[in-house]
Amino acid sequence: MQRLLWAAYGVSEDAGKRTSPSAHALHPLRIYACAGRVEGVGPGVYAIAPNTRDMNLHIDHDVRADLERAALEDQPWIGTAAGIITICADMVAATSAFADQPPYGTRGQRYVHIEAGAAAQNIYLQAAAEGLACVLVAGFQDEATAGVLNLAAPVAPVLHMCFGWPADN
Repeated sequence: MQRLLWAAYGVSEDAGKRTSPSAHALHPLRIYACAGRVEGVGPGVYAIAPNTRDMNLHIDHDVRADLERAALEDQPWIGTAAGIITICADMVAATSAFADQPPYGTRGQRYVHIEAGAAAQNIYLQAAAEGLACVLVAGFQDEATAGVLNLAAPVAPVLHMCFGWPADN
């Protein structure tokens, strides 16, 4: 899991550059790791410190089934994934940072989605390098998902990256 987390948003050099780009180096993303069946990691939700990748216990139990119930439509891979990396963002900071640029704040939200997409792509690539299956999920009820993850406003969920060992074919 540590390599997936580093690929998503890790610090890649001493100058503080990260593995994913960030408009104006704002770095509004917040990363949460939901462990269910991850070797060496107890079940729960961990807030990831961006500069150190320290995993700070945020919720002390497995929430994968709750995240599956918060999904739009039937998405069983959420509940059965070994783990989930949830990319969240401080949308207020992103909106405020670009409030003077037309279309007046929404440009910051656009940049958040681009940044989250770059982080998700990095997770996909790292998962493939490790022989893991991975799927991006963006179809979920935002408020319900934020509730499951106990997110404090203005941090909001953007996407899940569900990962695990591929099913036998």
